[in-house]
Amino acid sequence: MIKMIEILSVKGNRKKLISLLSVIILLTLSINQCIAQTDLKEELSCYGFIVSPVKYENVTIQDQINCKIRHMVNDFLREEIPVFWTTAEIAASVKEIDQELQIEMSFEKGAFIIPFTGNETQDIKIAAIIFDYNQSSEIEESNEIKIPVYVLMEPIETQVYPLSEIKLAQHKNPVSVGEICFLEISRECGFLSFELLIDSVIAERLNNNEFNVLTHAGGGPEYATFYKSGIFYSIIRNLRYRESKAVRKFVSNGGGYIGSCYGADMASSGYKLGPMTIHFKRSANNPKLPSIGVYAIADYISKSPPGSLGLIQVKIVNDTHPVSYRLDPITWDLHAGGSEISDIGENVEVISQFYNTGTRMDGTPSWVSSEFGKGKVVAFSPHPEILGWKKREDNKDHIGRTIISNALFFTTAEEITTLQLAYTRSLTFIEEIRDETINILINTNSVDIFEKIKNSINDTISEITELSDYVQRLKDLIGEIADEKKIDLSEKENKTYLGDKSLWITGRYYYPLFVKYLENTTEVLNTLEEIYPLLENDPDFVQQIETLKADISSRIVEIKKICSQGYEMCENYEKALLKYQQRPFLSKIREILLTDKGHKFYWHIYSVFCYIPQVYFNSLKLLRTSWYDYETSIVI
Repeated sequence: MIKMIEILSVKGNRKKLISLLSVIILLTLSINQCIAQTDLKEELSCYGFIVSPVKYENVTIQDQINCKIRHMVNDFLREEIPVFWTTAEIAASVKEIDQELQIEMSFEKGAFIIPFTGNETQDIKIAAIIFDYNQSSEIEESNEIKIPVYVLMEPIETQVYPLSEIKLAQHKNPVSVGEICFLEISRECGFLSFELLIDSVIAERLNNNEFNVLTHAGGGPEYATFYKSGIFYSIIRNLRYRESKAVRKFVSNGGGYIGSCYGADMASSGYKLGPMTIHFKRSANNPKLPSIGVYAIADYISKSPPGSLGLIQVKIVNDTHPVSYRLDPITWDLHAGGSEISDIGENVEVISQFYNTGTRMDGTPSWVSSEFGKGKVVAFSPHPEILGWKKREDNKDHIGRTIISNALFFTTAEEITTLQLAYTRSLTFIEEIRDETINILINTNSVDIFEKIKNSINDTISEITELSDYVQRLKDLIGEIADEKKIDLSEKENKTYLGDKSLWITGRYYYPLFVKYLENTTEVLNTLEEIYPLLENDPDFVQQIETLKADISSRIVEIKKICSQGYEMCENYEKALLKYQQRPFLSKIREILLTDKGHKFYWHIYSVFCYIPQVYFNSLKLLRTSWYDYETSIVI
């Protein structure tokens, strides 16, 4: 009996032992499998990222995402991180950055590739910036809009444009008015290296070191006081020759040029006025030859149009040209009297044509591009910048922003090359950067390093508001005079009557933008104050803060000075208007002189515009680059 119990006991222990061994084996296998999976995950490598502009039924969301994509690309370029713009559809094995599944996808031309560089610091910064735009960014006001990003899981070989940081010079003269549109598109899409150059400084300031693209906005004869024709004004103004020479030298040395409407006229090789043609075609083919009246940087002639066509359609006839990327074959534009582009030379490439306008403009070129020396020229007969500069009720504003952004990327890009991806990083590398850089706690208590500057900005906003009220008084007085003389100011020929048009532009567009840009600057400075405690041990950052403070202070001083002079001009203007109102039998010459006063006031106030946007853009650039440097530093 005892032996039987012992045997049973041994058998019981054996069963327990076998069970224990089985558990150990299963656990070992499970652990080994997990290790194997971890090793496999470690071994999975990627080559960088690809981001493609989107198309949605909801064009508002589409535009917000695509503008944010352009912001990201511009951030990369300012950080000297290579970005490549695809010239054709590509297929690649990818995975969404926040998904595990690897898939095959096709991307239309115009996608942006950001490859790893092999430099650890740069590659960390690339991933950190990607996650700021794809998931959350501590320095953004709103994180609701997130851009779709794909991880490249295989090497690809494709034709691309290597992109360059856009350093934009915006031309301004008394007959151009579209600079606001280019400015606002630049703000929306992140082209923050932006400076306004009035025509009196173009010859001295325009150079290929500070800038790589010149934009020339539209305008019209109603903005030139003593001239019935904007074209005539252009010819007279350019008899000085120095501006034309400076622009030709800039473009021939590799700078880009984007002109719309009047800006397209200036890029042309001459004008066709009825049966007479004034042209400099040989100058367009040879940068060393002089040109008078126009820049002659593109081999076509500007011919007087049949009038202003308004919102029109254009047909893309060259869908391989980068300006047409992500646009429908029949798309929209805005025509406001731009010349017909005629007598096309061999060096000119037609991108689109006027379509279904019911005028002789149908079938004629609406957008063209060409080369001049080492530089690239894009000319628009219509106004895509006006179409895209602010929210439209018909939701077509996103088209204008796409056109102008494409033109900016194209005219500043390097020559097409073959991209071959060489450097890789593990998926774990990316995940670690995500974990380290999202949801960083920043100081919510202000350190008041910009307290005096922000107070000065608020004072300046008050001065601008008071000056705006004064301008409104002048407009009301002009309205009274117009009523007394039974003049309809809404009529086109009366738009400049006693300077009404100049005051209307100043009050309607400039003052609200002045205030908005200064308020935006204050918001950026508040964010810089919040992150200051995280970066105050970085001597470069502290020095950059001091430089920014000095820059803003000097610009605010200039703005206040111009506003103060503006008060004096307003007072003199009001006295002249009251005097004119009391003496109704004054000559037409007196009316012209009063109109000239309005135009001079507009031109004076415009000079404020040369300071305010840079205050905001410089602040925002410092905020972004400092934050990306900080995110990179906490990973290294």
